[in-house]
Amino acid sequence: SHVLQSGLHSGTLRAGSEVVEPTSGNAGIALAYWAKRFGLLAVVFMPENMTEERKTIIRAHGAQLVLTPESEGVVGAIRRARAYANERSGRFLFDQFDDEAGVEAQAALGREALEQARQQGVGEFDAVIAGVGTGGTIIGAGGALKETHPRTRLIAVPPALPPLHDYPMAVCHLQEGIGDGLVPGIVRRHRALLDDAVLVSDQEALEETRRLNRAGHPVGPSSGTNMVVARRLAADGLTVLTFFPDRMDRYRSLPEFKDI
Repeated sequence: SHVLQSGLHSGTLRAGSEVVEPTSGNAGIALAYWAKRFGLLAVVFMPENMTEERKTIIRAHGAQLVLTPESEGVVGAIRRARAYANERSGRFLFDQFDDEAGVEAQAALGREALEQARQQGVGEFDAVIAGVGTGGTIIGAGGALKETHPRTRLIAVPPALPPLHDYPMAVCHLQEGIGDGLVPGIVRRHRALLDDAVLVSDQEALEETRRLNRAGHPVGPSSGTNMVVARRLAADGLTVLTFFPDRMDRYRSLPEFKDI
């Protein structure tokens, strides 16, 4: 909402303007929701193999949903959204993979997390763990914490289950064998902030997602993947911060979660 409000205040956007977004789901849902409330038209580009729940929610908020070929992945959705936005003046590309506004918003999240931790007697985090899609969370929230406590390590988690996650399979080359292809502009510009990348297997991610749901936390696989790494580091005695960025109600149509 912050980016849309800024655009309306500056005159970049006006009632009826088209706002264009490439997504694999959750960011597109958020854009569709806020665009409708601000009197804007959201045009969301998303790979056709994303869950039916996400497609339904985006359309329910009044957005135009453009499904892109599964074979192209999120990279294809990004390319097609950018081309569409450039076809006609007045179309505003809300590019979560390259927009520093996302980093600024997530920095506020990091400061909020630190304040909550201090209220519980935790002065700082040894590590911040986040899945890397746009890079906004690990760079924004993690960077804000690292600025306060330079010893805090920022741990990127590439997706173990690309079709299920809310970010692309190819993320960043932090070390050999991790990702190939898309390197979001946010990651490219702030790569020096990242300390490490940790891979999680499909099986580990699924098991942790199921465990969290059975414990009463109805989260999706991105959250489960983050939690796997958080548990590993916490077992070593470290104080860690991670995030649960997705909800199970957007994945229930998938066979992997029929038993939850």
